[in-house]
Amino acid sequence: MKLLVKFVSFFTLLGLSITTYAAPLFYGQGYGFVVSDPAAFVSAMDKYRASEAGQQSPAMPVLVQNMVNGDYTSTHQVSVFYPSTDAIDQSFAINARSKDWAAFQKSIRRIAAPEWENMFAILMAKVKKDPSKMTNPVSIVYSMSVKDPAEYVAAFGKLLESNEIKAFPGNIYLGQSIASGNVKGTHFVTFVAESTGALVSSVMAVQTSAAMADYLSAVGDIRTLEATNMFREVKRWAPDTN
Repeated sequence: MKLLVKFVSFFTLLGLSITTYAAPLFYGQGYGFVVSDPAAFVSAMDKYRASEAGQQSPAMPVLVQNMVNGDYTSTHQVSVFYPSTDAIDQSFAINARSKDWAAFQKSIRRIAAPEWENMFAILMAKVKKDPSKMTNPVSIVYSMSVKDPAEYVAAFGKLLESNEIKAFPGNIYLGQSIASGNVKGTHFVTFVAESTGALVSSVMAVQTSAAMADYLSAVGDIRTLEATNMFREVKRWAPDTN
């Protein structure tokens, strides 16, 4: 069942089929790193999230390892998700006065070199499974430049209602860049499944469908594909909601 909503709580975006464009579902900021010591990077994030500042933060960081990364050299990405713009301000304010955050920044500078960063909003989602309960989630992300966002979103919304998309075993997200830095594209689509094989076979089934052909025809003059990347989730740190 499709739910048309103006805003959906970050923590209720679980097990639902959701479509929206009136307001973003949630927000995120992404960071790409060339990491020399992945285990130490995870340890640094664990330590910060266990700190007073980390426990107070309303954000949810997710660390992924790049598998196919196109034009970029970064080995890992951190996406920090926020349920609202107020949560963004709250998180930034907590970190600005936090010695824990300063110590975290110092520790990762020794083991990781930043390559890119961006900020984005998630506009649409088809969610079959709670992302925190997925086993070995793997993603393919299509980054694109869109000339007419409203027309593009309408075409993508139609694709989301197709039988092939409904049969996709994982989650699908449509995002829009707010500030992209040196990252190409205005929008992106992410497909997430619970293994590389399941992701590849399911995405190929969508790509070869009549619904995808109709979608590509509808957006042919307004969309330019910039990159196709793949990554696997390493760890996520859910905020303390107590």
